[in-house]
Amino acid sequence: MSAGEPIGGLAGNSSPWAGRTLANLLAAHGLSESPEREFPNDGWSGATLTALDGPDGRFVLKRTSWAADWVARSTRDHALREAVLAADPVPLPMPLSSAHLGAAADGTAAAILMPDLSAWLIPWDRGEGMAAIISGETLDRVLEAAATIHAMPWAQLRNHDAGDPGRPTWPWCPIRERILWVGERFLSGWDQFDRRASPAAVALIAAMAADPAPLIDALAVLPATGLHGDLKLANVALLPAGRAACIDWQMTTFAPIALEMGWFLVSNVAQLDLAPDRVLDRYRAALERAGGGAFVGDWDAQRDLAIVVGLVLRGWRKGLDADAGVTLPTGATAAAALAWWCDEAVEAAARRL
Repeated sequence: MSAGEPIGGLAGNSSPWAGRTLANLLAAHGLSESPEREFPNDGWSGATLTALDGPDGRFVLKRTSWAADWVARSTRDHALREAVLAADPVPLPMPLSSAHLGAAADGTAAAILMPDLSAWLIPWDRGEGMAAIISGETLDRVLEAAATIHAMPWAQLRNHDAGDPGRPTWPWCPIRERILWVGERFLSGWDQFDRRASPAAVALIAAMAADPAPLIDALAVLPATGLHGDLKLANVALLPAGRAACIDWQMTTFAPIALEMGWFLVSNVAQLDLAPDRVLDRYRAALERAGGGAFVGDWDAQRDLAIVVGLVLRGWRKGLDADAGVTLPTGATAAAALAWWCDEAVEAAARRL
């Protein structure tokens, strides 16, 4: 499919948002006469966001398309999976709230309507580009939200067609594309990684980039569930009354929790003052409380593969931080953290791949 080709269907049928008009979606929320205004954001996928004020508050309209959104193209997102999720929602248990109000077609783009959650999103910057270190209470609320997502019965809700268990009916992000997700902006970081990482870690990452099949096969042995896919603190809104909502479901996937937690550990390193294993232990406790114990499987394997996934996905950032001489919230230097991740990933790969 080329960059300008029309959007494909979902399991051979039209995506659920494709037959709905934007005018009708806006009218349903009293926004027919509301002008769209610029909505400042730090997104860089190519999707565009605008703000609308209505009788029930402020809303955000996100437009995404295969032609405009490089994340869609790099993850084979023909159906525009976040729009599918918004148009065909799943029931969310406490403490989760939906970040979507609906989706509709706007030309060849999907338009996703959301409440404006800006006031409740976890702050990313603390001035001068420094990330704000989160409290233990905030971390536990985020892990509770993640565990609740993972404990949901996704296999019954959205994974397979009831008449044909082998046929997916939900546009999950392919695991291979999620693992190899990369963009040009990361390349300088990988150069620094190659210069500063151990030879064994450099060889491991090169092998995974050339053929991730051993990692995918190792993940396939573990129980799978629905994952947010881009679980980072900046994508979590902590709402009143103990509720939480997650935004940016563009890479939602069906895979073992190791994939989600590997990304969580490395994408939030500037805001976590706990070592990776302590974060994982708190997450495991949250998952057990949420009733998701069936998705733990071999916890040691989950932990090992989370470390490998983390280095594969974000070794580039660790290379940049080490080059810049950053000191992390744990008190460790980025160079020391890079060495830890390299050693742990190489040892984990030797055990699991």
